[in-house]
Amino acid sequence: MKTKIENILNEVLPKNAYREVYERTFLGDKSLCIMFAANNVNINSVQGQKPQKVSLMLSLIDLDLHPQIFGGNGGQHIYRRPNLNDSKEKYLAMKSVKIPFKRPKPEETFILSAIKRFVENWVSALKENQEVLMYQNLVDYDELLG
Repeated sequence: MKTKIENILNEVLPKNAYREVYERTFLGDKSLCIMFAANNVNINSVQGQKPQKVSLMLSLIDLDLHPQIFGGNGGQHIYRRPNLNDSKEKYLAMKSVKIPFKRPKPEETFILSAIKRFVENWVSALKENQEVLMYQNLVDYDELLG
């Protein structure tokens, strides 16, 4: 399963994007952690906090796939600058953009399809918000998104 997921990431993600798939065991539950980001730079030198990082977790016991946040980073959100002309965003430091995700049936084909859709949605969200994305100083979005 890990190899199939890595193949999807390599197929869909931009060449320079950071990607990582690894197995972990927590309280007896073996899982695959699936993470990707705009690049490998750590934000403010904080280990694991990468620009526009999102992540999924797949339980290898019951095949439950869901967004996962690791230490306040990851999950299913990317970040853009707030629109200062919008009264709801005027005082925010950043605004999140949710990446669509629908929990699949616990079968391999549905899981792989959901992962591929999530990766494609992430790339689309970056392209749609490219000019206002956070971390412009850390990421060359033109080069990343080609």
